[in-house]
Amino acid sequence: MINLKMILCPVDLSEPSMRALGYAQAVAARYGVMLTIIHILENPYLDIPGGDTGVFSFGEILELYREKREEQILDFLRRKDAQAVKTDIVFKEGIPHEKISELANKIKADMIIMSSCTGGPHDPLAGHITERVVRSAPCPVLSIRTNGDPEKQKKIELMHDLMITDPASKRTILLPTDFSECSILATKYAVTLAKEYNAEIFIVHVMERAAEVTPILGNEMPGYGAILTYYEDLLKSAQNRVKEISKMVAENGVKVHDRVISGNPRYEIISIANSEPIDLIVIGTHGRRGLSRLIQGSVAEAVVRHAPCSVLSVRDLEYK
Repeated sequence: MINLKMILCPVDLSEPSMRALGYAQAVAARYGVMLTIIHILENPYLDIPGGDTGVFSFGEILELYREKREEQILDFLRRKDAQAVKTDIVFKEGIPHEKISELANKIKADMIIMSSCTGGPHDPLAGHITERVVRSAPCPVLSIRTNGDPEKQKKIELMHDLMITDPASKRTILLPTDFSECSILATKYAVTLAKEYNAEIFIVHVMERAAEVTPILGNEMPGYGAILTYYEDLLKSAQNRVKEISKMVAENGVKVHDRVISGNPRYEIISIANSEPIDLIVIGTHGRRGLSRLIQGSVAEAVVRHAPCSVLSVRDLEYK
């Protein structure tokens, strides 16, 4: 269903970003595709040690810096048990999320794989950049959760691929859907990954109510019965559409479970990911910007920020 030819992986040489590079390398090897690695200097004069000493020209210092960082990356790619893949290392200067999206457009990347950490000296910036990339990238973004509670962290550190490849292990992909075009595209990615990794898919639709009818208002309020009928109809429609998606997934040979619940999608998706043995979330994102994003927010960005596992964000957007 999906055709991977090029994977882009941003690294800042921090431990979380290098772990994400390990996953990118494993995915690239599994699909036999090219891996492009990008390292970005936001402010070279401040970021490079010795850049303001005057002992060497800045051009010489920059070249030495690039050589050293390239060797660090190559050493990591050649680590024990790592699978060899065809790679290209690119250095850029500028605003990280802009340069990542620009290069993804230029090389026509099919997927961006990067860290989504939110704790530690490098991670606040990494998480901030990841959310911006999710918003602007011209292709799906796989944000790798490389931190979390000790039990999940141990599981993550034992993985040498996107999901555990031991046939005896149970693997589950959470697929939230709002029935939009990008959700349909996300379903295709989830099915492809489930078949590749022999994983089950857990489909969930969260009914987000514009207004809650609470017991405080009472059932005597005008229009109460009409409101209940309206939501009952919505529930039946959602259940039918979720069953249709489940049927399509099952027809592709993937074991599937589904659920329709009511609440705030951001909270409910995270709650399920925390309470169930979820290995990966595959979610469609609308890529809202400006006023629309401020009012409605981005469920995908919230999930990337708070999910206890890795998240693949999928946008229905073609290259410019």
